[in-house]
Amino acid sequence: MTDMLSQDEIDQLLTAISSGDSEPEDFRSVNDTRKIKIYDFKRPDKFSTEQTRTIKMMHETFARQTTTTLSAQLRTLAHVHVATVEQLTYEEFIRSIPTPTTLAVINMDPLPGSAVLEIDPAITFSIIDRLFGGKG
Repeated sequence: MTDMLSQDEIDQLLTAISSGDSEPEDFRSVNDTRKIKIYDFKRPDKFSTEQTRTIKMMHETFARQTTTTLSAQLRTLAHVHVATVEQLTYEEFIRSIPTPTTLAVINMDPLPGSAVLEIDPAITFSIIDRLFGGKG
């Protein structure tokens, strides 16, 4: 629980700082024990090996469900599988996707947040063709 200052206490602090009686550093929290971890965006190592395995299992479950859904929607045999699970920098990801491509931001219900789904254009055009009655 945080302590709230009254307007009178705020005015006293501002007066003390502006008159030169106190320095702003005098009012900083003494019990701030947060550890700061430096993160190198050029070398992604945010996830441990165990977390990466869990993410792979989640992707495999997503692939199985997508296989079932695509097969039903397209009324043809479809197979989705996980090729790799690896950490990339944003720049490496952007450089690895073809132009044009299909990018979708999807909700991760019941988890908070969103994810980006990238689908190769050949697959996208095949799905569109199949939905419009073609051979896919």
